[in-house]
Amino acid sequence: MRTPTALLSVALLLAPAISAQQVVAPPTRPHLDAGVDTNDARAYYQYGVRMIESKPDESSRAFYWAAKLDPSSGEALYAMRTAALMKLSSNDLYDYYDYSAKKRKPEYLALDSLLYRAYTINPFLYRSLDRNLMHRILEADVKNEHPDVDAAELNLAILNYMHDARHTAWASYSQGRFPEALDAYAKELKDLDRTKNKRNKREHEDDASEIHAERARIFYLVGNTDSSLTEMTAAMAGLRERDAKETVILYESKAMYDQSLGMIHERAKHPDLAREAYAHALEEDLSYFSAHTRMAGLQLAQGDTTSALTEMDLAIQLQPNDPALRYDYAVALIQARRDADAVTQLMKSIAVDPFYPAPRLLLARIADAEQYTEDAVREYTEYVALAPKSDPQVDAARTRLSALQATVASSATPATPKP
Repeated sequence: MRTPTALLSVALLLAPAISAQQVVAPPTRPHLDAGVDTNDARAYYQYGVRMIESKPDESSRAFYWAAKLDPSSGEALYAMRTAALMKLSSNDLYDYYDYSAKKRKPEYLALDSLLYRAYTINPFLYRSLDRNLMHRILEADVKNEHPDVDAAELNLAILNYMHDARHTAWASYSQGRFPEALDAYAKELKDLDRTKNKRNKREHEDDASEIHAERARIFYLVGNTDSSLTEMTAAMAGLRERDAKETVILYESKAMYDQSLGMIHERAKHPDLAREAYAHALEEDLSYFSAHTRMAGLQLAQGDTTSALTEMDLAIQLQPNDPALRYDYAVALIQARRDADAVTQLMKSIAVDPFYPAPRLLLARIADAEQYTEDAVREYTEYVALAPKSDPQVDAARTRLSALQATVASSATPATPKP
C-alpha cells in the first residue's frame, strides 16, 4: 500500500469532479456550542477536526456544512474525504488504497473525486488531517498482512513502520514540522538512488516523482518559491519519463503538476511562465477546468477581459455545478460591464448552493447600482442572514440595508392630507 499521499484513479480523468452536495445526501447540521457563529464555515471545520477521531460521522456532517457555506474551500472537501476514510473498517480502508484492483468501487470513486476537486482548487493545500488518518492506514496495512495480530503486536508493527524515512517524513509533514519533513524526504530520495538499479523502473519513477512533489508543496507552504519550483520541475520530469500509454494517477498527472507550476510562477511574479504552464496543462487535458480559471485570472490582470471570459465560459461548461466558479465568472463579467450576464451566473450559483453568501452580496450591489431598491433590499437581507459575523463586509451591508429600508418605508408612507 502506498501511504504518504492518497492515490487517485485514471478513471477520474474522463469525468468532471463530483461536487460536495452530489457525494452524499444533505445531512443535518451538527449542533455547535452556544455563541458559535453557525454561518461560519470555519466553525464547522474546526468542530469536525475535534470530532474526527471519536465521532467521524459527526465530523463528516461538519465538513459537509463547511463546504456548503464556503464552496471555494479545498480544505473542506479534503476533510470530508478524510472523515469518510476514518469511518471505514480496516479491510475496507486497505481495499481503498489497493490500486491493483481492476475495477474501482463507485463509493471509492466518489471519495477520489473529493480529493481531485480539493486539489484543483488548491494543489498546495495543507493536509493537516493526515496525522489522524496515518495511524489508521498503517493499522489496516498490518492487519492485512497479519489478520490475527494482537494489540501489542499491532502497535509494535506500526512503530516499526514509523522508523522508515517515508513515514517519518509523512508524520513530520502532518504535524506541521516542515523542516524535519523536508530532511526526511531528502533522505528517502538518497535511499531511492542507492537502490535504483535493484528496483522496478516504473516504481522508482513513481516514488521519486511523488517525493519531489511533496517537497515542492512544503516549500510552497513555507514561502520558498525557488525551491518549490525546482522540486515540482523534478516531479514533472519524472512523470514525463513514463510511457504515455500507462495508467496515470490523477493528482500526479501532468495537468495537475502543470497547474502547480503555474501557481508557483504566479507567486514569483512570472505571468508569462505561469500562462505557459497552464497552456501545457490544457494540452495534456482539455477538460482540466482549473487551468482555464487560472488562465482567466492572468488575462484579467492584463486587462484582456475578452479572453478571460472565454476561458471562464469553458471552465463553466466543464464544471457547471460549481457555485464558487459561477461567482468568479460573475465577477469577471462585471469587470467587462456585462452586469445582466453576471446576474444570470449569480442566480445559478445560488440555485446550486443557497447557503453561499457571496453571490447575494454581489446581486445586492448590482441591484443597488441600478436603483432596483426592493431587489437590493431583498438581497442585502439574504446576505446579512447568511454571512458569518467575521465577514468584513457585513457592517457596510447592514448600514446600506438600513438606508434602503428607510427609503422604501418613506416612499410607501402616504402623505398626510391637509385639513
